[in-house]
Amino acid sequence: MYGDGIPGPGDLGRRIAARRQQLGWSRKQLAAKAGLSESYVTFIETHPAVVTMACLVELADALGTTVAALLGADSADQAGATTAPARAGLWVADPRTGLPGERPLPSLG
Repeated sequence: MYGDGIPGPGDLGRRIAARRQQLGWSRKQLAAKAGLSESYVTFIETHPAVVTMACLVELADALGTTVAALLGADSADQAGATTAPARAGLWVADPRTGLPGERPLPSLG
């Protein structure tokens, strides 16, 4: 954490907890909205955890923010309280940032 109490880069669990608390939600409420168990949300918030991209996307969507913000890549808002980008048509989110990336190609098989 930074000296001012704001989670710094690498503080995924603290950033998730800070956003959840900012919204006034319990861990149980976040777990229900993200499709996760309450015990897993507790673990993520309190331990250095390796979280799958699918889990990060679910958490970001539930918290109304982006994967980039949860990971600390959004320097403009270190608390992770940005709004999720608008979904436009068939654009696919970039797995690294959670932002719209490319249009999906037709399936060949």
